[in-house]
Amino acid sequence: MVSLAMIGLLQFGERLDTLLFGGLFPVSGRVIAHTMIGLGTALYGGVGGFIVSEINPLIATATGTSPIAPFWLITNGSQVIAMLLAGRITKDVISWKNCILYAAICTVFMIVLYIPLHIFYFHMPWSKLIPMYSFQAAVAFPSASVLVRALLQVVKNAGFVRE
Repeated sequence: MVSLAMIGLLQFGERLDTLLFGGLFPVSGRVIAHTMIGLGTALYGGVGGFIVSEINPLIATATGTSPIAPFWLITNGSQVIAMLLAGRITKDVISWKNCILYAAICTVFMIVLYIPLHIFYFHMPWSKLIPMYSFQAAVAFPSASVLVRALLQVVKNAGFVRE
């Protein structure tokens, strides 16, 4: 269900990013993906996280949502790894510390993974990349931290978590 919710939200977010930025760098799609993949991984572990993360790139590639849709198979998988790392470090996936660490690791992973794509495939100059990555980080890092924490807190308050 988390994967289906992510697919529905990303259909809007990906098209918005393609309209605003030509599909070269996702902003709203990144916030949605960080949030839903983080939630899916926190709730269902690595296998559930990978299911949540990989269905949308397959659909986006098949429907031609974005010129970089096949690349999302890698970037989305790295977000699962980010949540697993953050959870292992903090030992409490519902905590603010975990959600902030998860968003920080995701931000670093995304920048590192997108640099070769933008430089070697799209031939973008560094003068364009630095402000672009800064803008993405400034939007995605705080948004993902707050949204993942809020959704995990809702799940906890609903009584679906054992302590």
